[in-house]
Amino acid sequence: MFIAAIFGALKRYIHYRIQLLYFEELDDRTLYDIGVSRSELRAEAWEHAEHMVV
Repeated sequence: MFIAAIFGALKRYIHYRIQLLYFEELDDRTLYDIGVSRSELRAEAWEHAEHMVV
């Protein structure tokens, strides 16, 4: 049980880092179009990572 929780947290963190890399590659115009500012990138990446973990 404990090991599954650790692996789940690690999986979420990996998804978070991947999402953050994708978001950081976007230009300012694209971020504006989707309604996200550069200061919100980490929060948005964390939210997307949460939904990706199954």
